[in-house]
Amino acid sequence: MKKIPSLFIFLLLALIPHTDLLSQELSSQELSSQELFTLRQCLDYALENNQSLQKDRLGLETSVQAKRELIGSLLPQISATAGLTNNIQKTTVAMPNFIENAKPEAQRDPTAPKYLTVTMGMDYSANWGASLSQQLVNFSLFNALTIANTTAQMTELGVEMSENDVIAQTALVYYNVQVLEYAVSQFDKSIDLMDKTLNILQVNKDNGLVRQVDLDRLTVTRTNLETEKSSISQAMEIQKNLLKLQMGYPMTDPIEVEALDIDRMEGQLRSAVNPEFHLDNLLPYRILKQQKTLAGLQYKSAVYENLPTLSFGANYSMNYIGDDFKGETFRHFPVSMLSLNLRMPIFSGLSKTAKVKKAKIEMMKTEKDAQMLEQSLRMSHNNAIMQLEQQLRTIDSQHRNKNLAEEVYNVTQYNFEEGISPFSDVINASSSMIEAQMNYVDALSKCMKAYIDLKKADGTVADIRR
Repeated sequence: MKKIPSLFIFLLLALIPHTDLLSQELSSQELSSQELFTLRQCLDYALENNQSLQKDRLGLETSVQAKRELIGSLLPQISATAGLTNNIQKTTVAMPNFIENAKPEAQRDPTAPKYLTVTMGMDYSANWGASLSQQLVNFSLFNALTIANTTAQMTELGVEMSENDVIAQTALVYYNVQVLEYAVSQFDKSIDLMDKTLNILQVNKDNGLVRQVDLDRLTVTRTNLETEKSSISQAMEIQKNLLKLQMGYPMTDPIEVEALDIDRMEGQLRSAVNPEFHLDNLLPYRILKQQKTLAGLQYKSAVYENLPTLSFGANYSMNYIGDDFKGETFRHFPVSMLSLNLRMPIFSGLSKTAKVKKAKIEMMKTEKDAQMLEQSLRMSHNNAIMQLEQQLRTIDSQHRNKNLAEEVYNVTQYNFEEGISPFSDVINASSSMIEAQMNYVDALSKCMKAYIDLKKADGTVADIRR
């Protein structure tokens, strides 16, 4: 028998991201009676608990605080100071002996020193004060606030894109769990049919109508089926663990999903074949539009650096000096001022001119990026439609092939029971039926991936939650 199921498992696992995160040892979990998770429940849980998404939301909060920090720099800046000094060793200065020099020459003492040393200051000094500064005209700072708003909007779009990625990846794993469970059920049906055939062969063998080797051949085939079923069951457990990981669900808790509804799934797939394409619905394009806006603001920022700035300042302080804080040596006096400060850039070695030109080039590059992205998004949308249409045709073909293979098996088994067909025809028909069933399961899995890819391409992946 061909190892179609093993190939199917390999292809299915290749479709799922983050398989490297499953290096932990997997253990089989006994099924317990519990609520079945719908796709909507899994998606809601993932949007609430996905670790990567929670990290992105913290990044959004960071951008909010950065904006508040910038707004704070536009408000008045007020600070206060205070100080107390004990002048243990005061400053001593040397100066000409002005006392002797002030006397008439006849009265001067020839032995008097030429210079006097004088100790300056008092034992204690103290002060307190407050200052205020306010930006009046600063185009760069005002423009920086607009940049912060644009950056915050880009961060919000980035979080929304992360949410869409979580929805797409969670839905893909969810569908694969359903498909694998369906594959296991198909194996169960095939094994049941083979058990019935084994019972008939055993009776015929006891009556001397068939050989032991025929019975052994079918037993080997059944054992192979059990092995393939076990492999698919293990793959299903892997997908469940991936689903838990994507959802942020406890790995130690079991999880069960709703059974696959083939008719509803195929109807859902066919209804998505011809979606309308609206470029503004696509998050990558909306983010790039914000990047274009940001590039324009960066250009303005480079220009504004060549403009003057005007700020206002005010200061008031009180100073105290004395050999102690009371008595005749104690003195205090206030100091206050108002200032209007103008800063005018004159020459910066042409570096700012180069910066302006560089910002303008970045604007032009962003415009080219927008044109390229539009073409790429339209191509991805068209390719996604063609891929889904092709997978739908494959599903139709494999569905018919599966039904035909099951019908051939049933007829062949009946003819064998009636003694019309040889036993080898039953074995061949069984192998063809199982292969057709697995091809159909593989087509379902690929079609669901094409469906999600199309939802991402037309910007409606969030609609999967509805």
